[in-house]
Amino acid sequence: MKQEFIETGNTRQFTAICDELTSPTSLIGPSLAMVTGPAGRGKTEAARHYAVNSAAIYIPPMNIRTPAMVLREISFELANLRPARTDACLSIIGEEMAKNRRLIMIDEADLLEMKCLEMLRNVNERFACPIMLIGEEELKGKIGSRRRLASRIRRRVEFGAIGPQDIAYFFKTALSVKAGPDVTAIIHKHANGDWRPVLTTAIGIERAMKASNVTEITPEMVNDVLKNG
Repeated sequence: MKQEFIETGNTRQFTAICDELTSPTSLIGPSLAMVTGPAGRGKTEAARHYAVNSAAIYIPPMNIRTPAMVLREISFELANLRPARTDACLSIIGEEMAKNRRLIMIDEADLLEMKCLEMLRNVNERFACPIMLIGEEELKGKIGSRRRLASRIRRRVEFGAIGPQDIAYFFKTALSVKAGPDVTAIIHKHANGDWRPVLTTAIGIERAMKASNVTEITPEMVNDVLKNG
């Protein structure tokens, strides 16, 4: 299986928002964005892909995240420095943003305490640095509970369920095989809109195809993989 980034309607929306936030036009008005959706919809992969292919920085999830810890991670990604003091982190962020205004993407922001979210709002306003908050549905409630946060969200996007066409494109790109409508329908129902079950099913199908020395995917093969998976 080839490791390929699969472009979907969700990822196209994601990229468009990132591009807007990094554009000089976002200096007019708020420059916070919120991306939400259930786990498994591809939010994290979209963020990582954008960071790898741009100047944006991606802050991965951590089990415990205080405001100081988040500031240190941002400082490290911007300048390869992780100061102990908050004021030193802020100085680094200010200096780096003055040199090159870069998008900061915070994953699993729904798990952040409100003081962390407020701190990120302050950083956004103080240094005019665009910030994207990524999380599950709970993030909407947290942002909505504070007017000074909600009013500063420039763009919102919801990662919707993946469709049969996304699954067919994945098999064509990653496995170089055609998945017909009957096959994609079975996988789509099993996946319930998420990418992770599609990936694990594809691994099983690839294994079955190699073992049987076949080049086509049949509904029977898919059902067998799901049954024994």
